Amino acid sequence: MNNRNIVAHPIFGEGTIVATRWDGAEARVEFHSGLCLWLPARWLRPISAKHIQLNQITSRRLLEAFRLGVVPHQDVEYFTFGRAYEIGQIEKGFDDLKKGRGGVYLIEGVYGSGKTHLLEYARHLSLRHGLVTAYCELSTQETPLYRPKRVYRELVYNLRYIKNSREYSFRDLLKQATEITIADHCFLTPVLGRLKTMDDGDLKSEVFWQWIEGESTKDYATDPLSPFRVRGGQKIPALYDFSTATDFYSYILSGLSYLINKSGLGGLVVILDEIETISHIWNYSAFSRGLSFLEGLIHSALNNDDLKQVDTRMLHNRVRPTPYTYRKPHLLLILAMTPVHGVRGFENVLNLVENKMCLRKFSKGELEVIFDNLVEVYRNAYRDFSVEPSQHENILNAALKKCSGELREFIKFSVEAFDWLRLSR
Repeated sequence: MNNRNIVAHPIFGEGTIVATRWDGAEARVEFHSGLCLWLPARWLRPISAKHIQLNQITSRRLLEAFRLGVVPHQDVEYFTFGRAYEIGQIEKGFDDLKKGRGGVYLIEGVYGSGKTHLLEYARHLSLRHGLVTAYCELSTQETPLYRPKRVYRELVYNLRYIKNSREYSFRDLLKQATEITIADHCFLTPVLGRLKTMDDGDLKSEVFWQWIEGESTKDYATDPLSPFRVRGGQKIPALYDFSTATDFYSYILSGLSYLINKSGLGGLVVILDEIETISHIWNYSAFSRGLSFLEGLIHSALNNDDLKQVDTRMLHNRVRPTPYTYRKPHLLLILAMTPVHGVRGFENVLNLVENKMCLRKFSKGELEVIFDNLVEVYRNAYRDFSVEPSQHENILNAALKKCSGELREFIKFSVEAFDWLRLSR
């Protein structure tokens, strides 16, 4: 095989180019996960492997992630153990979404239990089901719930879907949605109207795209000397950067889910990790505003009719109040958190969620299976590596004793022990 045909994609992992078209601008890639997609060639990174077979490269990449206690997204399907129940529940949610019923799932797991790994697997499954999928890892600094524009921007940036064996993004989704008539959404209606007449070849169109994606265009859109200066009103509500705009961004996301369904794509799957970070906010005003955003998204996913109009019990921005929910949303919300207790208000919001899953610790038998797989990966990565039966048993027992069933620490300890054994020789 020509090594130049081996490429890597940031989400779908490694694969082989089996065909090209449009003078090489697009390539059809057969990924190791089984997906076979037409993708822009600029999204693919060539892999040079002159003297190393592909499985050895893959194994070494896995080990680099294992040393951090994680699994690469592209390999998540091959290294998922003991979560059949949780995966079955999530797939049921995907099937319900395709039938027009949204919902909310909450995954709780202590640090190192494989919570984020399961979310990555859910993201992978959602794409395989043909659903539009968006992901955001919340944090107190970069993407806190009380800054809804930042969460929106991250979701838009990570939004992906697959149609006819091709991968698409947020811009593709909105271009497709211009074929749908929607006359009563204060933001999406004028945005789609503008996109219908916009010239993609015009550099000013990029400014507009970045603006509706939540990026700041202030520096070059308001500078009097900038050729991209926005002249006059756009007749589109601004993407508000203040924390009280929780209603507006929930309204946009529920509106997107409606457009997605009308486009024949089932619905929108929104995955939010680390939602417990809201409990780390000591400013009560910021805490309550972030909580309103989370509550609004949950009610929208549950298709609560009360939030299809301006409900004075909920937080609303003072510039242009909107409902939290647009029409009938087609939204599946998957939330994940490490357990927290005694946070007033937060627990009340979580009680709105009926589908809760608490990740159990792995049994000794399951950890032994994982350990055997780690040994196999290590042997593939380092062909001269070997472990005697007694050493195998000693490392396994030490990992079981030290890590107390916590998957992340178990993986890290095992791989580091293999490293010590190999390098000591």
